[in-house]
Amino acid sequence: MFPKEKIFVLLLAILPILSFAQDIDVGDVEWRKVIVKEWNVDFFLNTNGGGIGFQQGRTPNYFDKHFWEIDFVYNVHHKAVRARNPYFADARGFAYGKLCDLFFLHGGYGYQRTIHQKPYWGGVRIRYTLSGGLSLGLAMPVYLNIATYDYTGLMDGKRVERYDPDKHKIEDIIGRASFFQGIGKTSLHPGFYFKTGFLFDFSKDEYTIHALEIGATVDMVFPFVQQMAFVKAKPCFIGAYLAYNFGKRKGNHE
Repeated sequence: MFPKEKIFVLLLAILPILSFAQDIDVGDVEWRKVIVKEWNVDFFLNTNGGGIGFQQGRTPNYFDKHFWEIDFVYNVHHKAVRARNPYFADARGFAYGKLCDLFFLHGGYGYQRTIHQKPYWGGVRIRYTLSGGLSLGLAMPVYLNIATYDYTGLMDGKRVERYDPDKHKIEDIIGRASFFQGIGKTSLHPGFYFKTGFLFDFSKDEYTIHALEIGATVDMVFPFVQQMAFVKAKPCFIGAYLAYNFGKRKGNHE
């Protein structure tokens, strides 16, 4: 899967070169003159999790859009399988071997190019989108409820501890503690991100944005984050995403 994801990202990255060779039929001269600003919120799912984002930008001409964006993404490791210990009646679900929950905070600059304009009777506007900037990885350690035993070997209670694969056996784990238990121990991993894809705007009027976006993302942060105890730390995180965008366009008189 990893080589296929890299090929997908590469193909999306070279498409802007092709888009500049396209002849675009202008069907709405009034929109071309009036629309100068756009903002939108997007909700997205990707192969590694999901998140929410915000964009605000300007359209200096009919074809181009320049924007700033911020995203907050929750990353799920593909080997983090949630389970429950059957030997404890009050057991909570947990992912065995999971060392931390990983989030990415993105802040960057982007560019969109219109490669197919919506005809005057309606339809879909297609844009190629490309963005990148700073990425901050937030690794929040996992805490578990661990069974305690008396001198006879009988369970006499439980305690909350940060997960340690060398110390905690699976049969002693009652379940995960509060999700926010490790928030004070969150470690920061600065780096960068890159995102590219296509946006399909099916809005019914020119001052509203309703669009679907599909593409690929790459995150690389330092030092590398090891999410799972028995899996080597990943140097980068590559995934495909699907997003729904909604927002507004404004003219130069607003």
